[in-house]
Amino acid sequence: MNLSLVSQKPSAATTQGLLAALRASTGYGDYFNEVSIAQPSQWQPGKEEAAILLLDGDTPWPEFAWQRSGETFGLPVLPLLMRGGDETLTIQGPDVRDPRFYFVSNGIVLDESELADPACSRVLLSKLESYFPLLSRLILLRQRQPMGLCS
Repeated sequence: MNLSLVSQKPSAATTQGLLAALRASTGYGDYFNEVSIAQPSQWQPGKEEAAILLLDGDTPWPEFAWQRSGETFGLPVLPLLMRGGDETLTIQGPDVRDPRFYFVSNGIVLDESELADPACSRVLLSKLESYFPLLSRLILLRQRQPMGLCS
């Protein structure tokens, strides 16, 4: 099972820092074989995948590359909103009513500066790790159910 970190800014320091933190997590290897970064427009999720949607851009999310094909349905996702400084929360991620996604949370909001703080980073990692068992179970359910029954 794999975990994708989907970000509009895959080479940004915050994205790379989050990726490093996820890979260093104690629970990572228990639930996932690989953690990788993908851009929304190039992301092609598989049936053995869950995702953290890192909302770190200041523009609306682009269309997903697999949106029109209908091959993936009920993908388990956890939204993570990264705020920079005094920014107001104006960006929008994917629609929670979209049947291609199974949102496991309303999302986690984090300031960019908190990721650099070791104490805040540990709290965030602990929150993310608490979702690992649920994400992995949902992946297993997706693998067992026919495409039309996942909702």
